[in-house]
Amino acid sequence: MSHSLPPTHTLACLLYSHFLYSIFVVLLLEVIWNFWKMGIQSENTKLTLKVIGAGYPRTGTYSLKNALQILGYKCYHFEDIFTTPGHAQIWCDYIENKVESGPPLSKLLAGYDAVVDFPHALYYSELRALCPDAAVLLTKRDPELWVNSMTHLLETGNTVRRYKWILKYFLTNQLGQYIVIGDFIHKKAFGEMSRKELVESYNSHNKLLESDPGVTVMDPKEGWQKLCAVLKVDIPDTPYPHLNSKAGLLKMHLMKNIIKCTFFWYILPLCGIILAFYKLF
Repeated sequence: MSHSLPPTHTLACLLYSHFLYSIFVVLLLEVIWNFWKMGIQSENTKLTLKVIGAGYPRTGTYSLKNALQILGYKCYHFEDIFTTPGHAQIWCDYIENKVESGPPLSKLLAGYDAVVDFPHALYYSELRALCPDAAVLLTKRDPELWVNSMTHLLETGNTVRRYKWILKYFLTNQLGQYIVIGDFIHKKAFGEMSRKELVESYNSHNKLLESDPGVTVMDPKEGWQKLCAVLKVDIPDTPYPHLNSKAGLLKMHLMKNIIKCTFFWYILPLCGIILAFYKLF
């Protein structure tokens, strides 16, 4: 004699099985995605930088990165921490005191010709000691224009941190790492500075480097001429890039992660439940 489960038990079993199946698919896709991003990474950690950017964020560092890429350099920027597999975790391990020494700059920047923007610009002295022949570039702009842009960026980061208790339902590991690294850069570079103190810090940093004969000072408005002169390369035919990425970078990460989490952890399981009802009825 065969025994059949009551309809309510059958429904519960179907819902539970499809929910588990959805979770399994999510985890499998996540693993495949991470392996695809990682690829085959070189074990070479030799540092061969030819350009070191020592300028503060919001001084044209993203434009400089793109300009260097046009000239054929492989350039590392803040955003590359999150697009290069494993790099965000290396920074988080250092920030959270899981490693005793400083950030492994040679490992992070191996294979790159140039580096610009924070957090690496905070370590320009160490990088300079490791690559004494590299050109050191200081990007700068009008202090008032800089502080307006920088304040907006810091306020955006503060807003995300303020609402972490809501965003935790959507946070993926990468966005969590973004917040950890952003907090570290904020505290190390600026702490709780007022607007006036931000300008003073900016001017002091620039004045120190401007007095160094081995540093080339650049204003993004100057275009290719000074950059190509110091690197001893021909001026390209294409216009010098004038880009603005950092203002929208955090928002981009936030939206990307919310969409990803909403799909994987809410929409996909809901589809499993709907499929269970469809099979049952």
